Amino acid sequence: MNVRPALSLALLSLASFAFTASASESVVECVDLGSDQEILRAGNGQQIFLRDGQTHYRIGFGRTCDSIQMTSSVKISTDGQDNRLCPSGTKVRTKEANCAVNALEVISAEEFAKRKKRVSR
Repeated sequence: MNVRPALSLALLSLASFAFTASASESVVECVDLGSDQEILRAGNGQQIFLRDGQTHYRIGFGRTCDSIQMTSSVKISTDGQDNRLCPSGTKVRTKEANCAVNALEVISAEEFAKRKKRVSR
């Protein structure tokens, strides 16, 4: 029995799994957002996806943020500072509500594009 092909396949699978597992990473420091932004509403008010320049984020809420699905205006702030996104203390404001952020991850441009395609259907 030739072990090399099986070993090569196993290593390739492991490398593929490691790449998939690192497709998103938690944000550990605050980020000052720029003016080139795009927001995708998804997940029945449980999360949004944000493109800020060339960086992409998944922003999750502790409780469902129903107003996020229907609002025309979204503002992100932390401790009263607009356009500041932090791992804790960040709020997403709509005209009707303030929604507390409880999850913040950097995602790939490919993941953002995939989400954008789903939303546009």
